Amino acid sequence: MILRIRRNLCLGCGLCVESCSRRAISIVSGKAYINLKRCNQCRACLDICPQEAITGAVPVSGRELQGTVTGLRDKAEGIIARIERLVERG
Repeated sequence: MILRIRRNLCLGCGLCVESCSRRAISIVSGKAYINLKRCNQCRACLDICPQEAITGAVPVSGRELQGTVTGLRDKAEGIIARIERLVERG
């Protein structure tokens, strides 16, 4: 998981800076900044941020993403087919 700052939500309050035992977070130009080389993904900053400006993103490969999209499409098509059968029965 990679932690990211949603800068449009960050108030620069510094609570995340105080919560980080690794000193991986600082305030730069009035907004939080995470040094990913220092971050150990403890997620303490996620819990402390009052704005929910810190999010976790899980990197996935294009192949994984395509598989997820295909699976969701197949499920949606199955649901639609069942609905259509129910409508036909009327």
